[in-house]
Amino acid sequence: MNYSTFYESIVKVVYIESSVAHGEVAQRLLRRLPRVRTRIVDGPHAVAPSDRRGTTLYLTPHRGAAVARCPGSKGHLCCNYLTVDLYSGCPIGCTYCIMRSYLNFSPVAIVAEPRPIIDAIVRVAEANPDTMIRVGSGETGDSLLFDPLCELSRPIVSALAEHKNVFFEMKTKTDLVDHLLDIERKGNAVVGFSVGPQTVIDGEEGTAVSLEARLQAARRAACAGFMVSFHFDPMFYRPDWQELYFPVADALARFRNDRVAWISLGTFRYPPQLKECVAPRAYLYGEFVRSVDGKYRYLQRVRREMYRIMRERILAAVRTPVYLCMESEAVWNRAFGAAPGQLDAVATLFKRPEL
Repeated sequence: MNYSTFYESIVKVVYIESSVAHGEVAQRLLRRLPRVRTRIVDGPHAVAPSDRRGTTLYLTPHRGAAVARCPGSKGHLCCNYLTVDLYSGCPIGCTYCIMRSYLNFSPVAIVAEPRPIIDAIVRVAEANPDTMIRVGSGETGDSLLFDPLCELSRPIVSALAEHKNVFFEMKTKTDLVDHLLDIERKGNAVVGFSVGPQTVIDGEEGTAVSLEARLQAARRAACAGFMVSFHFDPMFYRPDWQELYFPVADALARFRNDRVAWISLGTFRYPPQLKECVAPRAYLYGEFVRSVDGKYRYLQRVRREMYRIMRERILAAVRTPVYLCMESEAVWNRAFGAAPGQLDAVATLFKRPEL
């Protein structure tokens, strides 16, 4: 792929904070986007109102905590995943994206220097030598959409390779993995793919690539030595949901068990404010109940049945830990027969590291 041509088609302007303008990532952006308008500014206040959208990149020094805990959800079990913000914001345009309801700075903010994040992850790993450290960069943006352009993930993967308890995950709805494949030392790095039926991708996931393109990218990553993961999240309930999701689960049989790090399941849920941010969609008018965290979820009996059936179908295709994302202990018990701490396959994933 000609990355410059690709990114010039989706990036209209680049803002670079003056304090990082001479850094490696800034210079890479300038070199690779020679025809894109660029402005050097003192801070985010200088972004023109007309540029506060997903076609604008904003290169910034790292601010705040370099590593944070997944915020979790009140009354629901958290897998104790750790997060880092390399890319915040996403122009893919998924209709259900929860970021629509809480991201206030709409350009895609990109961290200009990965070193503080690397150092923070290493400190956590060394402080928790007997704990699996799962940390990912896809909490507030797609991990790989702009990564071939900025190359932030390469140094992180390389630097963490020697830390055997660290599993650094890059979640994506793209097939942009080729710039990572030649990394010599990958350690336990994981390339994670959101997956779902093609009809959902076509109708609700904006400019995301097809399911087959994601699976082919996962195959390339696995063959090059990466672990891969898959996230069925969100799953939408409708009368024919099994016909839609079973072929996706069956497609995972093309992957070796020892190359799949984990698979997560989550049904569609949304905060009240999301309904105000998106155009009417059919999936917003199903039968929901408001949970203790304020989000609307499908009825518990619907969720637990979807999880139980999908877990069985997935495990028939590939043997790997399957866990639930942001679900109650009651749903875990009824869908999987026990809470995560009592299930050997997932207990290690849920162990809480000290920060």
